[in-house]
Amino acid sequence: MNKLLLISQNDFRITFRDPMLKGLLFFPLVALAIVKFLVPYLSEQYPVFEPYHSVILMWSCMQAATMFGFINGFLFLEEKDENVFSALRVAPIKAGTFVLLRLAAGVMISIVVNLLLLQVGGLVEMAFGTALLLAIQYSLIAPLLALMTATFARNKMEGLAQFKIFNLLLNLPILRYFLDVKALEGFAIIPTYWSFRSLEAVATGGNFWLFYTLGLLAYGLVLFALARFFEKKVF
Repeated sequence: MNKLLLISQNDFRITFRDPMLKGLLFFPLVALAIVKFLVPYLSEQYPVFEPYHSVILMWSCMQAATMFGFINGFLFLEEKDENVFSALRVAPIKAGTFVLLRLAAGVMISIVVNLLLLQVGGLVEMAFGTALLLAIQYSLIAPLLALMTATFARNKMEGLAQFKIFNLLLNLPILRYFLDVKALEGFAIIPTYWSFRSLEAVATGGNFWLFYTLGLLAYGLVLFALARFFEKKVF
């Protein structure tokens, strides 16, 4: 716990030193305001929005976690530029432990933010336990994006460009709610597909546990593969 607090404190200090990263910390508040106030208002004025409440909530939860993935990924890239990972080979803390603790901090904050979006937002009615499970699954997007960016980008400039591509890729499964094309089910290979289907099941009374379990499996496999690749490439 002491190591987690120490790493988190240092990460927040670095984040607040960078204007771009510091600004991203306020995005969850903006997302909550949109979900809680703007969307209901627009739905009253334009009823066409109402059928898409669950889709708007899906996107909001995803982007809230995405912001922390972006921050963690850029912290990794900054340390890559400064050869911090080389120093970790002889540091008292193992490199794998350091990476895990940093990702854990982002996941925990994402869980809190997503839980607020799901429970306070009010767009989709659900029990607290279900909201917590969904918040946990959506929060896994943060380490997913962080590891993708830190593994494949060589520096922060590349990281910014690649992050946009990765974020677009993870957003692709949401197209199935706007386009009636069976081929879009092929996006099931992307973990976020199962997060979207899990929330859809809650909103429509579908098989929540099936989609949720498959989602955890998809995230687990991709995160395991990324972690191994990241370890081999960086350390």
